[in-house]
Amino acid sequence: LPEEPDDEKPILHVGGVQAIYPKNIPNNIQYVALGHLHRKQKVSNQPCSIVYSGSPVSYSFSEANQTKFVCVVDVEPGVEAKVNDIVLTKGRKLERKKFDNINEAVTWLETNKESLVELTMISDDFLTAEERKRLKNAHDHIITMIPEVKSAMGEKKKSTSIDISRSMEELFTDYFKHKQGQSPNEELLDLFKEVISK
Repeated sequence: LPEEPDDEKPILHVGGVQAIYPKNIPNNIQYVALGHLHRKQKVSNQPCSIVYSGSPVSYSFSEANQTKFVCVVDVEPGVEAKVNDIVLTKGRKLERKKFDNINEAVTWLETNKESLVELTMISDDFLTAEERKRLKNAHDHIITMIPEVKSAMGEKKKSTSIDISRSMEELFTDYFKHKQGQSPNEELLDLFKEVISK
């Protein structure tokens, strides 16, 4: 089965009605249009075309790279329905992209300006403000930017007692290491110092 979008909830009983199987469709029906699923799916050809037409636009990034259609159905009494799927080509594409190199990300963003982008940046450290600015300046339609920080290799998490005689900066650094598997960068430490000084 195709992947369901994050925001697409399964419907167990539409309007309180149990599932209906293709064999339950009367023979004199020419076409059955089904809804709710966002990806186009043909359920059956018997006793007629039974189709989820899908949504004409993407509603979440889980639908990135899906081809969207409009189903045009011609029906005449006593004649099998003619179904014509028209591919929708207008509108902005949703793109999920993942990079571990800022320069490669910027190059891709600059050459794909018409897409709406969910961008994941893999790095050893958190992105600096300057790096985030470079990415944002390269593309006006970054909807989500996800930092994926690599954990320090071989560093094991251990429980320790908190020594309240240590400075706030040292405690913050220890906490950050415990949660993120690495030390905070200088920019983050400077921001922390600024926050606690107020």
